[in-house]
Amino acid sequence: MPEAIIPTLRERKKVETWTAIHEAASSLAQERGLDQATVEVVAEAAGVSPRTFFNYFPAKEDAVLGLREPVLDPGEAAKLEGAADLLGQISLLLVAVARSAFGSTDPGRRRELLQRYPNLHRRQMEYMAKGEALVCEAVIAALANDPAWSGGAEGFSPGETARMLVMLAAVPAKFTATSPGFDPAAGLTPGELAPALELFHHLQRKLS
Repeated sequence: MPEAIIPTLRERKKVETWTAIHEAASSLAQERGLDQATVEVVAEAAGVSPRTFFNYFPAKEDAVLGLREPVLDPGEAAKLEGAADLLGQISLLLVAVARSAFGSTDPGRRRELLQRYPNLHRRQMEYMAKGEALVCEAVIAALANDPAWSGGAEGFSPGETARMLVMLAAVPAKFTATSPGFDPAAGLTPGELAPALELFHHLQRKLS
């Protein structure tokens, strides 16, 4: 069993500061309204300076929702190379990267804020777009190492090929996200994606 990685004091402090800012922003937006939750008011409530606020969040909306810059796990990206089900693997990677943009936040409070302030959905979707761009870069790298794909699809560059593959692979996630009962506050999980992936593959077989 690998040894547990113990975070340094600096890392723990960063997590504490991030959490304090997010909690202050989310609580103030819930209690006083989004317009009243200004950067200055949030920073004061969190016990930090506005400058420190911007070291952690580029905008107050990000702090309210607890959004982080999406990250791509190299180990997960490596699963793309030689994958028997490339589109399915890209779909799962899209979900993993999207989930990395959500901090450890209260989904109930996030749900209420998203319902009260629809413009927050737009900010959340901007982070999902950043995640798709990361996945696209990973797909380009994976295709470059596969002789069957390294030149891209016939008549199209590797970049164009990767972008199309990512767009196709995003269909199951978007299908699930627009289905009744989906909770955008909690985000999509691999388990929730499974039925849509099954339908996606079934349609692939029917159309081939």
